[in-house]
Amino acid sequence: MSAVIREAVRCMPRPVAPRQAIKPALAAYVTVVEGILASGIDEADVPVKVAEALAPLAAVRDLLEPAQRTGDPHGYARHTLYADAEGRFTVLAIVWQPGQTSCVHGHSAWCAMAVHEGRPSVALYDYEQGYGALLRNELRCAPGDVSWVRPGLQQPHRLFNADSRVAITLHTYGRDLRRDPAAINIPV
Repeated sequence: MSAVIREAVRCMPRPVAPRQAIKPALAAYVTVVEGILASGIDEADVPVKVAEALAPLAAVRDLLEPAQRTGDPHGYARHTLYADAEGRFTVLAIVWQPGQTSCVHGHSAWCAMAVHEGRPSVALYDYEQGYGALLRNELRCAPGDVSWVRPGLQQPHRLFNADSRVAITLHTYGRDLRRDPAAINIPV
């Protein structure tokens, strides 16, 4: 692992910013996610379908306002792009300054993630009771790459920016993060 990686000041993310007005591409994505959730598909398939829908949104160059591209030198910065009025999901842009990282974690709800800008990395782990998280693989991502996880500790991971440039990722979480922004991560 690169020496430029440093642990964030806190494992838990920064508070979610207030909801912003949404652009047409984001509105179209939200409509697709609402359709996925209303379709009655198996809960285990939801993050897969949401990740597929997220890929085109990640390619929209003017998606973010300047304030939504702002990082934080003390830890990765989260910007709310959309929060579902019924509390079913939240869409965030996360800005990663060079060297910033999350802790190893699982999620309390499903998640779909896409790289919007930069070249962040993800470390994938296997979780074994009594041993914790055991590193399985590290992947360098590129703009447009998507991934997803189901809730729980079956898919622990850590995102980090080992690059010298800012990275921005888009995340859709299967819960309302306006009420409890730190509740999505389950640190390992």
